[in-house]
Amino acid sequence: MDFLFLIFFGLIFTASFFFLKKNELSDDKFVIKNKYNLFFSISSFVSSALGFWIIFSPAAAATWGGMGNVIGYALGAAMPLVLFIFIGKYVRKVFPNSTGFHDCIENRFGKNLSHFVIIVSLVYMTVFLIAEITAISKFFNFLNDTPYWISSMIIILIALSYVLIGGLSATIFTDLIQFIFIIGICLFLVFKIPFQDFSNNSSFMIENAHLFDFNNQFLWITGLTFLIAVTFTNLFHHGNWQRIYAAKDNKTLSIGLVISALIIFIIVYFIGYSGLVSISLYAMDDPDLTFVKLFGLLETSFIKYIFVILATSLVLSSIDTLINAINSQIVSLSTSYSLKSSLNLYFIIVFLVAVFILSSQGYNVLYVFLIADLICCCLVLPFLLGLFGFNITKQIYIISFLSLLLGVLIFPEPSYSKNILSDFLNINFTFINNYKLFSSFLVPILFSTILTLMMKKKGI
Repeated sequence: MDFLFLIFFGLIFTASFFFLKKNELSDDKFVIKNKYNLFFSISSFVSSALGFWIIFSPAAAATWGGMGNVIGYALGAAMPLVLFIFIGKYVRKVFPNSTGFHDCIENRFGKNLSHFVIIVSLVYMTVFLIAEITAISKFFNFLNDTPYWISSMIIILIALSYVLIGGLSATIFTDLIQFIFIIGICLFLVFKIPFQDFSNNSSFMIENAHLFDFNNQFLWITGLTFLIAVTFTNLFHHGNWQRIYAAKDNKTLSIGLVISALIIFIIVYFIGYSGLVSISLYAMDDPDLTFVKLFGLLETSFIKYIFVILATSLVLSSIDTLINAINSQIVSLSTSYSLKSSLNLYFIIVFLVAVFILSSQGYNVLYVFLIADLICCCLVLPFLLGLFGFNITKQIYIISFLSLLLGVLIFPEPSYSKNILSDFLNINFTFINNYKLFSSFLVPILFSTILTLMMKKKGI
């Protein structure tokens, strides 16, 4: 029954495509310039940013990082949009004919580095897509022990039913519908969370006082970890760049990004904080399900279907953006290498089959996201500085390789207690040992920035 409801509700978004086609919002599948008003911009930025990960990751992170992770995750989710206020206006002025980060880099440094950016972007968005579909699969497995592969297949097919035909216009149009459902249901859930029971649970407050102690260095470090990781990672999200150029003008873009950042911060903070409420009331077997279990899951059929609607809206709002952005990048690569356009559809289908297989394994969603964050954090600064005028064409390859190698050596394994640097190479640094995850993001960023400044030539 849950799946019939999922399919029925998902088809609402497919039906909206036919409305879209009828009204001919756009004929271009990947590029829309200076078209969408403030409301469309806000709904699209928010919906694309708020995938099903918000149900899993912020609450899961709160169970061990407390308020530091709650605030850090919320700021990290909102901060990319704040940065895009400045980056967006800059690239719209300097690179008016570009369609994304890779095009801007191509205008600066040529096709080779542009292809490198596309590959990095594809890796990040692929991991993001796998994590999103894994999350929705875990949700339905928790609901009624449904095998991961069934829900993975259904959600991918629903997204494909309108994305491959309608393209970017379809994703932006359905973002509006998804935005309305997401905001409405989140407001409804605010009144369902037992905050009173949480505040009266004195034993939990005493036993877990460290989760609320802002004098605790660990809280600040973990919060900064998520702020850094999520902020820099989203700069490689091609879907964000598509929406920068789709805004009607710079004023619409700036106001839309400010409002979107505020909405995203509030929602992610609310769900992260709810994770603390949940662990105070329930025993947790799987941290990924912390927020879901808060609703006992789920004491009434009504609440269950509310969650199914929220789950469908959240996951489709992000994966349709990702599929379109990935398809766009694949087309860019195939065009550069003069491949037949008919091959693009086969490439995306083979790609999605691989995503389906990987997302059916039930991996830890938060850890999967952190892997994507690591890749992007190690690489983003040289490219971003290059975008703003640093002539470091050949040096970028060296900087990127060394930064990524350093990040991999420091990055912890899933228990967060071991890494290659200390446990296999026997190289010990106290701070890195104590804060492995934070160091794996911060050290490569600092390292790549210093190398970039040292290697740069005269700006363009």
